[in-house]
Amino acid sequence: MKFLVLSDAHGVYSHVAQLFYKAGDVDAVCVIGDITDFGPNNLVQELLSLLGEDVPTLMIPGNCDLPTIVETIEESPAVNLHLKSFDYDDIKFLGIGGSNPTPFNTPFELSEAEIQSYIDKLLTEVSETTVLLSHTPPKGFLDIVDSRHVGSEAILGAVNIVDVLACGHIHEQRGTLIAGKTAIVNPGMAAHGFGAVVEILAEEGSNVSLIQG
Repeated sequence: MKFLVLSDAHGVYSHVAQLFYKAGDVDAVCVIGDITDFGPNNLVQELLSLLGEDVPTLMIPGNCDLPTIVETIEESPAVNLHLKSFDYDDIKFLGIGGSNPTPFNTPFELSEAEIQSYIDKLLTEVSETTVLLSHTPPKGFLDIVDSRHVGSEAILGAVNIVDVLACGHIHEQRGTLIAGKTAIVNPGMAAHGFGAVVEILAEEGSNVSLIQG
């Protein structure tokens, strides 16, 4: 399976069509938060219109999205993956949106205790091949801001359990790395024309490519 990962568009979709084109033939699109910049929620429809309906779009909110965007995603053609799972072919997708607390009091923040509770439930559904979409990175991985690790301790618990962990949130930490069995990827800001393509191969694990549109 091959899928495009987009994060942190913040309502700027001028690069989305080109990123979709650059990704080539994909089986799904994963939008992992900060779809808007503090709203409005109807931008979900604008983004989906650029992605089309030929392949499924899986979405979670980010900390800069209003909590009510979850309802908007639920009512749209996209798959709402926030605190849910989705089986696609032989792959289990899990999702958790929002972020751990920030200094900026953004609209969709969760305490570490809340994230821990949610991630514990999600990880009970891990299957042979599992992809976790989390707007927040795991603490210690692709999460440095001003020399400090600001990722989530709770999300760290998924590392070496899931096969792929796609995260965003930290704009400066675009990149990909391997931690145990887990490929971790931050595709960068879609608002700046950045994305990633993840290909999961039956016997060869996953291959992650950063792309620019």
